[in-house]
Amino acid sequence: MGGEGRDLSWQDLGSIGEMISAIAVVVSLIYLAFQIRQNTSQIDQNTKAARAAAFDSSITHAMVARQAILENEDVARIYHDGSIAPDSLSEQDRLRYRLIVHNVLWSLWNLQSQAQVGGLAAETWEAQLMILRRMMSSKGVQWFWSNYRQEFGESFQEEVAKILSVEVEPGDHA
Repeated sequence: MGGEGRDLSWQDLGSIGEMISAIAVVVSLIYLAFQIRQNTSQIDQNTKAARAAAFDSSITHAMVARQAILENEDVARIYHDGSIAPDSLSEQDRLRYRLIVHNVLWSLWNLQSQAQVGGLAAETWEAQLMILRRMMSSKGVQWFWSNYRQEFGESFQEEVAKILSVEVEPGDHA
């Protein structure tokens, strides 16, 4: 084996360089695909966490408003009597009734808003529509809405208008 050494030509060196460049491009593309997949997974996890937080926050708001009615006999009486006949309440109790209804409707508006911006599943809002329908069937909440609806967002007002355009049956109001 007597080998005569062969010198690499410029052309050979260029071919080796092109091959190394091609390998580097493939490795870079594989790495980039891995990073994109990892980032997509992280975004999905963050989205799920944000939705869970929005759901928890919205439900907590609604529960706090309802719990005040549940735990305080005076508040429950005002809510009950005001839902049936708001004019029968004293001026002070009518103010308290208005604030109770305002809090409950604000928590429902919050749920609707969260569903619209995507932080909360639309099905969660749709499940709460029954509560809104029940509330809007009450004479007291209708009184409230006719006087204070402008304090709520346009899309929530439109949702309530849809509910009110359908004949509502008196029933449970909480």
